[in-house]
Amino acid sequence: MLSVRNPNFPTTALLCVAGDDGSGQDAPNGVGRPDLAGQSLIEYQISTLARAGIHSFLIEVENIDGSLIALADRCRARKLTVDFVRTGVDILRHMNSDDRIWVQSGQLYVQLGLIETLLKSSDNFIATIDGRDENRAFERIDINTRWAGISVVGYDALAMLRDLPEDWSIISSLLRQALLAKVPFRPLSQQHVHNGTLTVLTGAQDFSELNRQILRRRVASRAGYVEAKLFGPILARIVPFIWQSPKAVTATKFASTAIALVAVALGVENLATAASIAVFLSIAANALRLAVTDDADGSDHIQSLSIITWALIILAMFGSAYVATSYDYNGLFAAFAVASLAYLTQKMELPNEARQLLHSPAAFALLAIIGTATIGITLALQWIMTLQLCVLIIASVKRGDKTPH
Repeated sequence: MLSVRNPNFPTTALLCVAGDDGSGQDAPNGVGRPDLAGQSLIEYQISTLARAGIHSFLIEVENIDGSLIALADRCRARKLTVDFVRTGVDILRHMNSDDRIWVQSGQLYVQLGLIETLLKSSDNFIATIDGRDENRAFERIDINTRWAGISVVGYDALAMLRDLPEDWSIISSLLRQALLAKVPFRPLSQQHVHNGTLTVLTGAQDFSELNRQILRRRVASRAGYVEAKLFGPILARIVPFIWQSPKAVTATKFASTAIALVAVALGVENLATAASIAVFLSIAANALRLAVTDDADGSDHIQSLSIITWALIILAMFGSAYVATSYDYNGLFAAFAVASLAYLTQKMELPNEARQLLHSPAAFALLAIIGTATIGITLALQWIMTLQLCVLIIASVKRGDKTPH
């Protein structure tokens, strides 16, 4: 019997772009096509698993074409290891005796949160869902159980594939060996299928529906009133078109930083209103990038491009204030206060109404545009600072009123 418990984290994943991968469906074609959120399905799988901590990928293939080589090159540029395999012996060359491997069927979409949960297990397992008809896209294991398209197995299971013929599916054969060796099932809630956390993609309609779900989730995850009410509906319309063009996706990654550089140049040239407009456009472009690419950009990890963009925006604000006040320190003080309050409020637990304003840099940029055009950059920043403090005070008073005495 195969060993079940192994505390080693699975740092390698076995994926598939070959014909029959054990999912019961044909494997996805068009590795180079941006079918899922501007990427091919296999590239999306790799990106999601990489965010969960897996950095080495074995991809089961029938043939290696230019699109697969280009995929491997892009992944290696991100310091990920990608190798192509056709037989069990190929896999064993890349594994050590104490390694565990994440196995995922070729047409499976799995949301990051579920992957992270499953990776916490120190036991090998076969993830399953029940055998009801609505789960027919998943491969049936027995009359009551279907394979959820995910397994974690150890080296001993892989070693049983040493003599596997070259034209046999590795993933399908590995599932069979794990079943025969009684690797334990890990039942997953049907809710994962209902809410799209776990989805088998069998055709264009499935990809289209999943793209809509992904976009809704990305747009909804952005904080801020302007970001939700103004940017959200606009992004929902334009992002699907951007996803169809790899060049457009690449352009969105650098647009916010480029516009922020323009804002800095305008600020030091004493064009404060134009600089404020450029800042607003840079914030909008950053929101677009996050919706298009789903770069990690939360309280625990700020994406590097966001750090550069925000640094340039702050520099533009300081430059505009310093030049507009004839090189004295009144404008610098106001700019420092606004930037400091914006940073501190990001770390605070706030009521929803306060959070929608204080976590909305786009709203402050709009106020800066109006204020700079009417009363000047220094007074505009001072009034924005006053607004930030008033909202914080009101939020604190409301929180105190709700605290039981």
